[in-house]
Amino acid sequence: MLLCAVPILWAAVSDYRKRIIPDWTWIAVLLIGGVSASLFNTPYIPLLERILGLLLPGVTLLLLAVKYGGVGGGDIKLTAAMGFCFGLCGLAAILFFALLPAWIYAKATKQKSVPLAVFLCVGFCVYAGLSLFS
Repeated sequence: MLLCAVPILWAAVSDYRKRIIPDWTWIAVLLIGGVSASLFNTPYIPLLERILGLLLPGVTLLLLAVKYGGVGGGDIKLTAAMGFCFGLCGLAAILFFALLPAWIYAKATKQKSVPLAVFLCVGFCVYAGLSLFS
């Protein structure tokens, strides 16, 4: 899990500064998830949950982006990669800790588009911290 911290943090910094998420960040998260699924055979995240974590949020965000806009392609790819790496339940927890601060930030700054990777990073940090202490 902690191997994902570097690419997620880099994505957050890049999204905050330039409003772009480098492709290598979500690819690294996806590869780390794939390696952990195949080599370490992590029993707490079944392969089906990883696949659902990849597909459901990715397709949902893609549909939202097409219909309403405001969600960038990098956000979709990073969220889908995190869904595969942490599974659907892990991604749900990350989004729980990410989306409320993102909504508050959007309302406070009166922006329609927020650097979502920043808040995904916050959600990841809270999720990782809670996972270490449980």
